[in-house]
Amino acid sequence: MGLLIFLFILTSSSITTFASKPEANALLTWKTSLVNRNNPLLSSWALAPDYNLTGTINRNTSATLCTWYGVHCDARGNVEKLNLTASRLNGTLNHFTFSSFSSLTHLELNTNNILGSIPVEVRYLTKLVFLDLSGNQFSGEIPKEIGMLTGLKTLLLDDNKLSGYIPQELGNLGNLVKMNMSVNFLKGPIPSSLGNMTKLTELYLFQNNLSGLIPPEIGNLGSLKILNLDFNDLSGSIPPSLGNLSSLTVLYTYRNKLLGRIPKELGNMKSLTVFGIGHNQLSGSIPASLGNLTKLKQLDVHENLISGVIPPEFGKLESLIQLSFSHNKFSGQIPVSVGNLSTLEQLYLNDNQFDGFLPKELGNLNSLVEMILVKNRLNGSIPDSLGNLLKLEEFLLHDNQFSGYLPETISKCEKLKYLTLSNNSMTGPVPKSVCTLRSLQILDLGNNGFSGPVLQCFGNFSHELIVLDLRLNSFHGTVPPMLLNQNNNLRSLNLNGNRLQGSIPGTLINCRKLEVVDLGNNMLSGGFPHWLEALPMLQVLVLRGNKLNGTLQTSNTKTPFPNLRILDLSSNEFTGLLPSKYFKNFKAMTGIDRKASGAQYMGGNVSMYEDTIELVVKGLKLELERILVIYTAIDLSVNKFQGEIPHTIERLTSLRFLNLSHNSLTGQIPNNLRNIELLESLDLSSNKLVGEIPLPLASLNFLAVVNFSQNQLQGAIPPGGQFNTFGNNSFQGNKGLCGFPLTKSCGDDEVPFSQIPKGDEDDDSDFLNGFTWESVAIGYGFGMLFGLVIGWLIFYTGKPRWVIRITEREQSRLGRRSRKRTSKRSQLSQISNASFSS
Repeated sequence: MGLLIFLFILTSSSITTFASKPEANALLTWKTSLVNRNNPLLSSWALAPDYNLTGTINRNTSATLCTWYGVHCDARGNVEKLNLTASRLNGTLNHFTFSSFSSLTHLELNTNNILGSIPVEVRYLTKLVFLDLSGNQFSGEIPKEIGMLTGLKTLLLDDNKLSGYIPQELGNLGNLVKMNMSVNFLKGPIPSSLGNMTKLTELYLFQNNLSGLIPPEIGNLGSLKILNLDFNDLSGSIPPSLGNLSSLTVLYTYRNKLLGRIPKELGNMKSLTVFGIGHNQLSGSIPASLGNLTKLKQLDVHENLISGVIPPEFGKLESLIQLSFSHNKFSGQIPVSVGNLSTLEQLYLNDNQFDGFLPKELGNLNSLVEMILVKNRLNGSIPDSLGNLLKLEEFLLHDNQFSGYLPETISKCEKLKYLTLSNNSMTGPVPKSVCTLRSLQILDLGNNGFSGPVLQCFGNFSHELIVLDLRLNSFHGTVPPMLLNQNNNLRSLNLNGNRLQGSIPGTLINCRKLEVVDLGNNMLSGGFPHWLEALPMLQVLVLRGNKLNGTLQTSNTKTPFPNLRILDLSSNEFTGLLPSKYFKNFKAMTGIDRKASGAQYMGGNVSMYEDTIELVVKGLKLELERILVIYTAIDLSVNKFQGEIPHTIERLTSLRFLNLSHNSLTGQIPNNLRNIELLESLDLSSNKLVGEIPLPLASLNFLAVVNFSQNQLQGAIPPGGQFNTFGNNSFQGNKGLCGFPLTKSCGDDEVPFSQIPKGDEDDDSDFLNGFTWESVAIGYGFGMLFGLVIGWLIFYTGKPRWVIRITEREQSRLGRRSRKRTSKRSQLSQISNASFSS
């Protein structure tokens, strides 16, 4: 009965027997202080052989102290070991009488729920050799009195809530073999006195708040085999004295703030098998002496500032399984000697400055499973020899300067799951043999010079395929008929920027998990693919720049596009009225999860690939390499839509970008556009709209870009709010408009301040404080380019503020209130207003 731990329901004679032992009294006292979480009326400690669930006991028991659960006695009947591991103990050690256990050598209370501090009375356990209090809720400081237990060989205090400093007195534990204080809240420096523990073989201090230098005295621990200092705030350089640790097999210093060079002396640690110093600020070149670590299986220095070349001596690391130099400043060529690493399974050289050709000798890496070389300057052709990597699953070469053809031999890598070659300069047709790679999950060939017909066999891939990205190439032919059954996993289909013709195949309806469909900038014809309305997970639909025609008013789906966030049908030949039913039913645009924290991107569960789409805002082509889930946009511009803007558009309350420009829309601008409170970009230019610009639009606090130009609008431009930040280009081509920023004055017809929407009163602190980081979602949605262009920067307080230039209004026109607002805003007007032309 492992869950029944020390509930003493004892006979009078038994109690008398137990009471004759000081240890029994001490245990009984502690027992009464403990609480069973499942039943507060019971203690959490049981007499294992004799207790039953009815609450009675066997009165004929001859049980003694040494038969109690977890209690082990020596030959004289004294308690020698107390092992209550994972016994659901709830309480503290405040009532544990340490002085009663003069013979105790092992105290194991790990994996319980013991609270409070570690009592200083632990010093009475003078014979203790094994102390394990890990996996509890201990808090407070580590008592320095533990340093008095000079016979201690194992000290385990990990996975608690201990704080404060590591006591210098622990250096007195000269017999200690293993010490683990990881996963706590310890702070301050690592005591130099730990260098006195010459018998120590394992030292774990990871995941604390330790700071300061790694003490050079650690180099005195000649018996040390494992040193783990991960996830702290350690700074300074790695002490060369660590090279004295000839027995060390594992060295981890991940996620600290270590500086300087990697000491060449570390090449003396001939027993080292794992060397992990990633996520620091180490610089300089990597020492060639590390090539002497012939037992090394893992060499990981990623996320540092290391520069220079990979020494050819690294070809001697014939036991290496993982080599990770990613996210550094390495340069030069990948040495031919890397091809000698016959046991290598993972090669990570991404995000560096490597150049030159890819050595054909890499084809000798018969054990290789992952090769990630992305974001370098590698050039030349991909060697045919890489087809020999029969165990290869991940082959990522995107964002380099590779040229030439994709080798036919790649089809021999039958286990290949990820093949990404985007953003290179590769040419020629894609070999048909690629279609034999039945394990492919991601095929990304985007932004190259590939030509020839799109392989129709792409539509016959197995159900494993998640991403098919062929964008920005010179493929011709038709969109492959996706004949996958409805159990397929296709999530993203991107064929944008090719020369595809014909209609959009109806077989896409089989891809029920599609989230992104981008067929823009081709020569596709036919009507709007209404069957896509039924795809339950579709979030992005881009069909811009084709020859599609017809109306959007024939939908029969009750709730079309339930998860659509981005709809771009611009630059086609669509006619008829705007799709009011869509505006009414786009559920993903009618609300936003304001409780969501942090930036969340689409495709977060798909590794090795980021969705990329191209949108146009005010004439600028902007490429989104990552798509925020809060990003919502509708672009129906450059078509032949007629009629009025439907009032159902007000339901799209989480819409951020709306472009209806370059159509033949008539009627007035709806007042209810003000209900789209998150709107950041509004383009209604080049239509036939009449009437006034609705005054309530001035209350849209997030509005960064507007364009009402080339219509038939009249009346005063609404004053105040974001309208104070827009230039002439936003309003030109409307002969009847007047007021700021136009030079044409409205005279007596100017809107009085009593009609200015609420929120544009004197208090300009509201005007500025209304901005939150939510308002710069466009900044990281469009990337740094758009964030700079549309103009909000971070000033002294860290708040995002509009970067504007406000032309001073005539003080006689606007009165004292206007002068107050203008004065405040002029303090921010250091950078000129950037206007975009359509």
